[in-house]
Amino acid sequence: MDSSSIQTTVGDSSATANEEEAKFIEKNLIVVTKPIANEELSARFLPTFAYVTFKKRSPGLIRDLVASLQENEPEIIKECGEYAHFDLKRTIWSLELLRDDIKHNREFQPIRVKSPDTEHWNKFIASLNSDSRSWFSAVWLHAECYLYRRIWSIFQRSDTLKNFDYFADQKIMAARATAPQMNAILLSTMGMERSQENFQRLLKLCVWGNRCDLSMTKKGPDMMLLQKLKQYDADLLADQSADVWNDLIEAYDPVYVDIVCDNAGFELFTDLLLGDYLIQAGLAERVRFHVKAIPWFVSDVTANDFHWMLKFFSSSATYPHFKSFGRRLRGYLRNRSFILCDTSYFWTIGYDCSRMKEVLPCLYVYMSTAALAIFKGDLNYRKLLGDINYNSTDPFSDCLRGFLPTSVCALRTIKSDIYCGLPVCTVEWLTEEDPEWMITGSKAVIQIAVKHRLSGDILA
Repeated sequence: MDSSSIQTTVGDSSATANEEEAKFIEKNLIVVTKPIANEELSARFLPTFAYVTFKKRSPGLIRDLVASLQENEPEIIKECGEYAHFDLKRTIWSLELLRDDIKHNREFQPIRVKSPDTEHWNKFIASLNSDSRSWFSAVWLHAECYLYRRIWSIFQRSDTLKNFDYFADQKIMAARATAPQMNAILLSTMGMERSQENFQRLLKLCVWGNRCDLSMTKKGPDMMLLQKLKQYDADLLADQSADVWNDLIEAYDPVYVDIVCDNAGFELFTDLLLGDYLIQAGLAERVRFHVKAIPWFVSDVTANDFHWMLKFFSSSATYPHFKSFGRRLRGYLRNRSFILCDTSYFWTIGYDCSRMKEVLPCLYVYMSTAALAIFKGDLNYRKLLGDINYNSTDPFSDCLRGFLPTSVCALRTIKSDIYCGLPVCTVEWLTEEDPEWMITGSKAVIQIAVKHRLSGDILA
């Protein structure tokens, strides 16, 4: 085929794709403008990351998951048993059907496999308006959470694969690949004294550790991240790290700090490092980690990931300081300085945090006993804000819509088009420079909504 024929073929293919997308947009009532202020984000708005998520990224995620299952079938059979061969065939077929549901914008179906959260999920789906119950019409947060819950449900149907973490290999490989960076940071932070400067330094390390998100990128952290933190300050669009310090040192004893985790691997390492510092510096008596109940958004931390990380450190033969760090962390678990919280399905359901007090009051009360709750990452930020398209200058505390069991701190590298609490014109200026800046993770925020309470006033 000559070059002119190739160009004609490519042009025809592009024209066909554009025609198909135009038909899809018309059929599914996709709006070609951005959502107005205070409207919920949804894939029904064409110029949003939500639309890209369900038009390209989610079908691509399922395609890659199917390819991974096919490629790793011998290893999966070795781990899960011979019958997994047949379960894999059924699982792959069901995943392909789910992918087809997304591509054709079909309505959400009830969760049929019985699990501890099935009733909650089906109540949640039933509570959605009839015109907000499909992939491109639902609130983005609702639809994306439903996607990962449906994937898990598919694996729950089989006896051999129900306990299989289909994202585990990616998380383990990413963690091992960042071992040199973790070792360098561990050596540089040994023996850090209690001071505002050191606390803010580790808090900023935690926020930039959030860049390592396997659902967005395979790129690891900068080898010189700790040394470059001051340079990164220019990319902190909101920095209330001093306010977080002040709130913490003014807290009444006993001081508990909750960390609502995001990604496994390097980011979890930075969370553990911060927890270690809080205990050693006497800033907290107890640090409590909240993790996901099921495989979630590719790289989110589960209880298995948490324990794997501690074992990875304490059994390391390559990095001597990993061993002592891992043993210290395990010691914290034994003496309850660290608490791995009981698994809560609230973190893997579509409700945003403003509904926690109503939907799961026991979790709200539990978090009320902490002096500070640190919410890590973009998804947790969206769960705090409910995927509402706030004005970028609206105060962070207002956007929580009453959710304030304790002081709430958000550490987030920005990977979606939702924000608040930013200086005037920041979003406009950045968008003019780069229309896709908000999905790159190159900018970040440290924000806090302070809960003022009297001595002994523990519960909200």
